[in-house]
Amino acid sequence: MRIFIGLTDVANITANYAKGFQALGHEVFSAVWSRSRFYPDSEYNLVIDDRNHGTEPGNGLFSYFKIALQLLKLAKGLNCDLFILYAPAVLPTHLYYPLLKFLNKKIITAFWGSDIRYWYAFAEEMRLLREQDEVFPFFEYVKSRSGGGYWDKKRTVSVAEKYSSLIISLPDCAQLQTKPYMRSNIPLDLSQYKFNIPGRVKPLILHAPSVAEAKGTDVVLEVIKELKEEGLEFDFRFIENMPNPELRELLADSDIVVDELYSATVGGLSSEAMATGNAVLVRYMADYCKVPAGCPAVNVNKFTLKNNLRRVILDVDRRKELARLGRPYVENANDHVKICMELLSWLEQKDKLRYDFYPEFHKNLRIPEQVLIDEKKEAGKKRADFFKTLLSTGTTKKKQ
Repeated sequence: MRIFIGLTDVANITANYAKGFQALGHEVFSAVWSRSRFYPDSEYNLVIDDRNHGTEPGNGLFSYFKIALQLLKLAKGLNCDLFILYAPAVLPTHLYYPLLKFLNKKIITAFWGSDIRYWYAFAEEMRLLREQDEVFPFFEYVKSRSGGGYWDKKRTVSVAEKYSSLIISLPDCAQLQTKPYMRSNIPLDLSQYKFNIPGRVKPLILHAPSVAEAKGTDVVLEVIKELKEEGLEFDFRFIENMPNPELRELLADSDIVVDELYSATVGGLSSEAMATGNAVLVRYMADYCKVPAGCPAVNVNKFTLKNNLRRVILDVDRRKELARLGRPYVENANDHVKICMELLSWLEQKDKLRYDFYPEFHKNLRIPEQVLIDEKKEAGKKRADFFKTLLSTGTTKKKQ
């Protein structure tokens, strides 16, 4: 089978999917909009915008012309049989989904979080579940980094549900979803992860958030400070913006990883930390997200982190046991080849499949009118700012 994967890459998932399907004997065409700063060496068949963002100066209209030429190369992927898409992608979903369906292609849509998580709906569901106190700071982050308003995300979900053969997602971002879906599991190429349990009496603790304000970093740093003041002996490293190959080496030498405090499931870093022999502390809602059974990660929140971390620091035997259980857990839950096999199996059984999740929350969701009005104004302002910047950049380039 020929399989297209794209057009973004979250936590190196595209690259790992590609390797997994190739290991199963399939031909893969992978395409991404741009490279992740955390995975600069990942390989794809097509990178549409390959500028070094943040260090390479923009060149206005010419830059967009080059990107447009790169977009034409996506046509190479149209000979694929199966399309695994993340939404929203490069083009509006209401354009490429109907085209692929017209060409009789099979489609799997993968939702991973902020692509469809709508801040108001998320906050409402957490309130109904009485989880709002644990995740309250995350509400503001979701709102500020929304990536689109209600109607944008509703359209993305609706089009994907109309044309996809299968959808994978997670409940903490699925408040707008209406059709059954399977759980999305993060694929890891475990051959890249060295398993090592240092077993130090004085442990090395890591915290490596991709986005500090979304992971509860302020709480983590305060807890670390308080435990130091208590006289506990440990080393601590706060890691930001480290490329993943370097981080993997550091994970293999550490004892404890404190991951995100506002999550509903066990994410990529926690899985990598378990794969490398760490005791992991992270927040997750096991039943709500159907986290695979037997997860050895210590389930914490901002209120319970301090006591749980103290215990893991002091109890070396328990810490080593948690670390020992981690590798077989991720081998079962996150192996990239196994996950790719599951996707193909789910796709084949889709008409008889017993889905992991059957959404209900959307049925009673009501968005306040003022919220929608404010979003419409903000969207108009962003469009105007974008075109203003584009035109001014092009004019400046000509003068130079």
